[in-house]
Amino acid sequence: MNKRSQIFIVTFLFLIIFAGFFILQKQNQKEKEIHYHAGFQVYFDGKLQDFSGAKYMTVNPCGEEENGQENEQLEKAHLHDGVGDVVHVEAEGAKWKDLFVNIRFKIDPDRQTTGYVNGKKAKNIMDYPIKSYDSMVIFFGKVDEKLLKNAVTKKRIIEVENENRNC
Repeated sequence: MNKRSQIFIVTFLFLIIFAGFFILQKQNQKEKEIHYHAGFQVYFDGKLQDFSGAKYMTVNPCGEEENGQENEQLEKAHLHDGVGDVVHVEAEGAKWKDLFVNIRFKIDPDRQTTGYVNGKKAKNIMDYPIKSYDSMVIFFGKVDEKLLKNAVTKKRIIEVENENRNC
C-alpha cells in the first residue's frame, strides 16, 4: 500500500469517527430529560379562572408512560396534583396553547385575548413558548393590568416543585 492510500484510509477513518461522535452528541442532547415549571393565571372579564379541578388534571405522574407510550402532546404542558396555577413541561417546544389544548379548555378566537409574561405584554400569547419559572397572565375580554400584581411568583412555582407529590 502506498503512502497516498494510507493517508486516504486514515483520513476516511477519522471522518467516520468524527461523524459517529457528532451523531452520539446529538442523540444525547435529545435524550436529556426535560422537566420544568411555569406559573399562569387566566382572567375572563376580570374574573380569575380556577384550574384546580380534577377535569383539568393529568392523572399519570410526571414521566410515567400511559400504556407503554408517552403522549407527546400531553408531555408539552399539563397540570396535576390539584395545582391549577403551575404548569409542568416535559417536552421541547411547549407553547401556552399546548396547555389549553391538553386541559381541554376551549378558547374563543373572536374574543379579545391579551397576554403578559413576567409582567410584560406578549404578542400572540398562545404561540409564546413556556419557559422555566415564567409567569403568564392572560386576559380574555376586559384587561385589568392591576391584576398583574397577583401573578404566580417564582416562589410559588418553587413551592410546588418542592412538594414533589408526583414529580
